[in-house]
Amino acid sequence: METKVAVVTGANRGLGFEIVKGLCQKFNGAVYLTSRDEERGQKAVRDLEELGLHPLFHILDVTSDESVEKFASFIKSHHGGIDVLVNNAGILDFDKPISSYEDAKKLLDTNFYSLLKISEHLYPLLTNSARVINISSDWGLLSNIRKQIWLDTLIKDNLTLDEILQFVNDFLQAAKNGRNAFGAFAGNYGDYKVSKVALSALTFVHQKEFVRLGKDISVNCVHPGFVKTDMTKGMGNFTPERGARAPLYLALEAPQTLKGTFIWHDCHKVNWDD
Repeated sequence: METKVAVVTGANRGLGFEIVKGLCQKFNGAVYLTSRDEERGQKAVRDLEELGLHPLFHILDVTSDESVEKFASFIKSHHGGIDVLVNNAGILDFDKPISSYEDAKKLLDTNFYSLLKISEHLYPLLTNSARVINISSDWGLLSNIRKQIWLDTLIKDNLTLDEILQFVNDFLQAAKNGRNAFGAFAGNYGDYKVSKVALSALTFVHQKEFVRLGKDISVNCVHPGFVKTDMTKGMGNFTPERGARAPLYLALEAPQTLKGTFIWHDCHKVNWDD
């Protein structure tokens, strides 16, 4: 019998680290802590080993096609597939409410475009009852967007990947046009908001595709709360351990029938498009 496999991206610290810890405690299988920085990733593994836990490590830069493809090849050759995939990797410069085009593009490469690489290389490895958890944010709710054309588009039942890509590209074009156009699209931290809104929308599109293919795979996104991490400069209401509660619920406890939803930090379902 094949060992079950769980994978967490961007997991060497903060929320990702706590999700790995929880999986090591409760998931019956191999848990991969992945990080783009090998030294930091290995240190995180050692920290968990000191607690009596046994995560596995693999380097993974979600912004690199080559890195994601190498990781997929490794999983394929060493395991039967992936049973739990937590897409946690993300960045935010808390000191820049309005950033440059270049910074916005870098953020979107990590927070959104990376999911396209993940879906291309890792989704084919998902087992038939796998669970995918995308870490979103309350800034990933549709109401964070100020442009009516995109409010009308993203709410559609038949939303497509191409339309999500057009949404992100429209924002990047606005970012090129300067601070006022940037702010008019989504306000302060607009690049982060757009990345999480796009991630949430992609969650629902991917879920519908798995249903169309007849696969019992669940894809959900989750707002873990305002978590105190290095990324938030230590600001927040929740510890990383508390923030991991809802992602771990989706990974381990939620009914498999829970599909294509936006889950709040207290584990209840909310309307993404309110």
